[in-house]
Amino acid sequence: KGYAILLRARRVTRFSCGREGLRGSPAGAKGYAILLRARRVTRFSCGESAPPFARLGDPPGLGNWQRSAYLPVMLARFIFLLLPFAIVGCGTNAPPKTIRLPAALKEASGLVINEGEFTWHNDSGDGPYTFTTDQRGTIIRSDTLSATAFDYEDITHDDKGNRYLGDFGNNTGRRTDQRIFRYNPAKQGTDSIVFTYPGQNGGGRNQPNNYDCEAMIWNNDTLHLFTKDQLFGKGKFITYHFRLPATPGRYVAELVDSLRLPRRVVTAAAFDPERGELVLTAYNFKFLAGFWPSGAASLISITDAPEGRFLRGKVRRRNLSWFWPTQFEAVDFYDGQWLYVGSEGTRLRKHAVGKRKRRR
Repeated sequence: KGYAILLRARRVTRFSCGREGLRGSPAGAKGYAILLRARRVTRFSCGESAPPFARLGDPPGLGNWQRSAYLPVMLARFIFLLLPFAIVGCGTNAPPKTIRLPAALKEASGLVINEGEFTWHNDSGDGPYTFTTDQRGTIIRSDTLSATAFDYEDITHDDKGNRYLGDFGNNTGRRTDQRIFRYNPAKQGTDSIVFTYPGQNGGGRNQPNNYDCEAMIWNNDTLHLFTKDQLFGKGKFITYHFRLPATPGRYVAELVDSLRLPRRVVTAAAFDPERGELVLTAYNFKFLAGFWPSGAASLISITDAPEGRFLRGKVRRRNLSWFWPTQFEAVDFYDGQWLYVGSEGTRLRKHAVGKRKRRR
């Protein structure tokens, strides 16, 4: 009728059956317990023969199977080693741990996940395209926007099926405006949201107000941008939070807040409205001894923030990689248990990948 596996105590208890018992115990078995730590079988009662593993361990002179039978040490270890595999086999189906992306997505820089499908875009140097893959990384659809393509950095979506593709990369600080393209894969046409930052003049990154940005989310008909600071030069590892209406038009972005993330610059964002959780990917890069490239990346989780003031919440930081220079530039939630981060191809790993991470 039932049994309980107590891994910490390493035993099986309370087993009884009317048909067939564990490991072929005969019909009519009333119960037994396998105590792996004690290496014996106890409480076994049967009107016929004993189960195979009990017969192997029968001590000399034991005339009745209703007594305890000693379990061999090797058999006990064998059963205990098989328990984790049996438990894993009965677990829930998890999505793939790694998604290898095709050559068309070597510089994957943004990600939206919807019903098990993954929509990606490339960094600068590609056209106005998005690519949708399955969980194996096979491209199942591509979309071409009626838009320009200068430096795409992130993509997000709203609750009406619209996608927002951010053309706001500004590494040199020479841009005087940025664009976000809104489109719906099920419809025709592309709308534009054009914006500048307060005081932006295109005078370069060392001049104030000429921000670079690689992270964006949608929430309550508003687009929220999180800037990327300089890795070298005058950067102080500060991300600034700006917001814009999620409707076509021309705007000056509104500064909301800022947050210092020591030794990290922000490269992607995603938001879960049900949990009120914002996640950011962030990384650092430097040369060891002046010539050896080294890097580290983190996943930043922010919760319990006031409405619309995401950087005022509780900040938690976990490691994504260290030492090897890896650019994680895409992130989105898969479900309540998992999220994915996307990493561009590198000199050592030519293809981009999506990596599954457990939510905490």
